Amino acid sequence: MRKAMMVTAAALLAPLFMLTPKHSFAGGDWPDSPHKEWFQKLQRPDNDKYPFRDANSRSCCGAGDVVKTRFKVESTGGRYPEDRWYAWLQEEWVAIPADKIVKEFAPDGQPYLFLLAGTVQCFVRPNGGL
Repeated sequence: MRKAMMVTAAALLAPLFMLTPKHSFAGGDWPDSPHKEWFQKLQRPDNDKYPFRDANSRSCCGAGDVVKTRFKVESTGGRYPEDRWYAWLQEEWVAIPADKIVKEFAPDGQPYLFLLAGTVQCFVRPNGGL
């Protein structure tokens, strides 16, 4: 009976593990990717406003701080950073502050959104748009 209960519990929990992503970062290969060094050197674009930040706080954070989500952009008729970028967070479109947008594109062309304690730290736009 006990063995049957354990098998039943395992069968019920298995789908939950399949729905939970192993990694929360885009692409799923950053820690071992050829672009690892680029990501490790990525700095927050608003550091000039906060000269008191220590070296760790100046970075965009780590691979575990990247969230997989959807993005959209609205043209304002101007060039970067005038376009408005949005991320789908907590079931709504959230504007990404312009001072959090990294000027460079990721070397793999994918978008990356770094969140820490629920706040946007950095956003790397996709190369070529959406």
